[in-house]
Amino acid sequence: MAIQVKDLRYIYLPKTPNANIALDGVSLEIPDHSFVAFIGRTGSGKSTLIQNLNALLIPSSGEIQVDEFHIGPKKRKNKKIKQLRKHVSVVFQFPEYQLFEETVEKDVAFGLKNFGYKDKEAIELAHKALLSVGLNEKYYKKSPFELSGGERRRVAIAGILAINPDILIMDEPTAGLDIKGAQDIMGLVNDMYKQGKTIIMVTHDMDLVMKYCNLVFVLKDGKLAYEGSTENLFDSIGESSAIEIPPLYKLAKQLKANGAPIEIAKIKTIDDLINQIKGWKKDE
Repeated sequence: MAIQVKDLRYIYLPKTPNANIALDGVSLEIPDHSFVAFIGRTGSGKSTLIQNLNALLIPSSGEIQVDEFHIGPKKRKNKKIKQLRKHVSVVFQFPEYQLFEETVEKDVAFGLKNFGYKDKEAIELAHKALLSVGLNEKYYKKSPFELSGGERRRVAIAGILAINPDILIMDEPTAGLDIKGAQDIMGLVNDMYKQGKTIIMVTHDMDLVMKYCNLVFVLKDGKLAYEGSTENLFDSIGESSAIEIPPLYKLAKQLKANGAPIEIAKIKTIDDLINQIKGWKKDE
């Protein structure tokens, strides 16, 4: 089991009049090589949870086991924190806002140097990571601030890829991007998943959840309200829920209700639905 969370509580400003319980007894398990979504209303505890997974925040109580790494309230001086953060890396919403070096290659190499790589090796690995996100040598010496929003997002992701984490956490990975930029970024993320990494994504975009994720967790008021497949999630939520059912799922359900032999669990894109309809018509 890659990640086990047991009775996790996190309190902001504890022992003060402004104390706020952000996570209240959350327990869950994430298997190796999963593509996971955390969803829920703003303020439900999603971002707090992912920051606990690599000890950016330390649990107020409870514990987290990430492979061989243990995170708990008594582990504030854990000497393995650096190794943990290499194993589990977080790409925050609008990570391009954190770019600060004078060139793209230096920005991507910065994290590697923090992990002890020498300058030459860090730059070589930075170039490799930049190529993997579609940015060739013409970008290496550019200032990150000369790039488009989508290109800066790629640079930020390259900085994480260069470290080569086993578990990648992304907070709203497509926020602020146009359709093409969002498609490109999610293509990169899906490629990482296919290469064997575990992907954890915080998002409000249910189309992304339906297309990519095989496990979903819903948080509500700091508690775990749902865990399971996307299909079961969309079947179980009501019209009053803050979670919007994707139009593609609604259409597939309607076709199935009208007698079409649709396998909804196998539908991730409109092409999947079209191919099922073609196969159904051919068999008639």
